[in-house]
Amino acid sequence: MQICFVCEGNTCRSPFAEKLFSKMLKQNNILGIKVTSCGINSLQNSTTSPQTLNLLKSYGINFKGKKAQKLTKSKLDKTNLFITMTKTQKQYVPAKNVFSLGELVGGDDVLDPYGKDYEAYVFMAKKVYEYLQILLNKIKNIKEMQ
Repeated sequence: MQICFVCEGNTCRSPFAEKLFSKMLKQNNILGIKVTSCGINSLQNSTTSPQTLNLLKSYGINFKGKKAQKLTKSKLDKTNLFITMTKTQKQYVPAKNVFSLGELVGGDDVLDPYGKDYEAYVFMAKKVYEYLQILLNKIKNIKEMQ
């Protein structure tokens, strides 16, 4: 199974969710789920924001960053589940299995910290972490029922 986190530019929220959720799955010995990320409007040569890299480090993830990936037909064909950061972003992902992260966990949208102060990034990271914990527990419960 492949999950793809989607945000606007693939420099803040979605790469943060990708790397953090990959770590969480590994720590919980949940195999068979590949996690990626992309952006709806990724700009060519954009990279993971320094603030996001800093926050990942604070969660014990050493990641040097990546070039932002744009949502492509290839990604649409290979991915089983798309998780957007806002409900509005869902309309830009032409696939069957598209949900916002907030919808999956009973929360609200994860707002974009881009261009804001570091506290906005911290707020985003805490919300994404909290939501991913809930999502992880749902996956664990499904695995236990199998």
